[in-house]
Amino acid sequence: MNRIRACLYLSVFVIMGLSDAVVPILPKLSDETFVQSMIFSAYFAGALVSMIPFGMLADRYGNTRFILISIVLTIISGLLIFLSDSPHVIVSARFVEGCACGAFFPAAFSMLTKFENRRQCLGEFIFLINIGLALGVIVAAELTHYRLKCGILTFVLLAIPALVLAISLKQDSDNPDIPPAPQRISGVFAVLSDARYLQIWVIAFVLFGATGVLVAYFPSFTDLTPPPLGLALSGVYFGAMVTSLIGGRARTTERWLIRAGALITGIGIVATLCHPIGLTIMGAGSGFAMVGLVSGVASLGSDHGMAMGVFNTCTYAGFAVLPVFAAWVLWYVDYTALFGIAGVAVGTLILFPLHALAVKR
Repeated sequence: MNRIRACLYLSVFVIMGLSDAVVPILPKLSDETFVQSMIFSAYFAGALVSMIPFGMLADRYGNTRFILISIVLTIISGLLIFLSDSPHVIVSARFVEGCACGAFFPAAFSMLTKFENRRQCLGEFIFLINIGLALGVIVAAELTHYRLKCGILTFVLLAIPALVLAISLKQDSDNPDIPPAPQRISGVFAVLSDARYLQIWVIAFVLFGATGVLVAYFPSFTDLTPPPLGLALSGVYFGAMVTSLIGGRARTTERWLIRAGALITGIGIVATLCHPIGLTIMGAGSGFAMVGLVSGVASLGSDHGMAMGVFNTCTYAGFAVLPVFAAWVLWYVDYTALFGIAGVAVGTLILFPLHALAVKR
């Protein structure tokens, strides 16, 4: 494995692990539900506002600079969370941590798509995203027996070798052919409305937003006790881990991966009404879809940083918006109807033609 992949793989594991390490200790960080929600959501707010700007800057100034920036911000935010008990400082640190995520993903995806075996690399990368998310929760929960924030410190320390690797990477030269900021901003709207991309943005928003709805509301829907509930929810990550590796090596088109992923995800959501195994099926579908979507975005244009920034923004927007919208829907229907609606909505995404992605690469 070359140095670039090693850096990106370790970095994504650390960044995702730290992002979820705060979840098991949220009730201990504050007694107020509002403050807990602020600590949790500040990360997504930081990621949402920074993905597109950092993606544009990565196209202009080179991807490796922003990998380095993301790791530095991750270490700073992790140390602030570990050292401070002030809710204001922790919320601010979580926002900075989200910005680190915003700096990392557009640049990382853009770098991985330049490899000859890019789909395999993307599959391995997405596998590590899910490993990081799962172990972030598990490690943080287990280490609370020693110290409340020991899990946070663990991932901060793991970020140090990632920082060393990032420093050792050859810095990209500036790209003078990239137009000035005003033209780049107008380019964002062009990418958002481009017919080749538009279906991808909608699929990313709906599919991952719907999985967010299931993860957010399944604990209220089920009567499972905490241990089996945690096992059921971890099935989402496990399913995505397996299929991201399979999808990365599959000799098929991005369109097939996306449509198969949407169908399997929709089936998994509906199956959750009958058995928790539906969560694993849902995760498996999202793994296929993620590999197909990222690889598809990479195949359609040259401004990879900006396009990946828009893609990740749509994904995080789905996670942030659809669970809130689902809370409004629950005023009128029960959980069974909500999950059914979500499953059907995701399943119908297979009707998108995605003609631009029909060619096997």
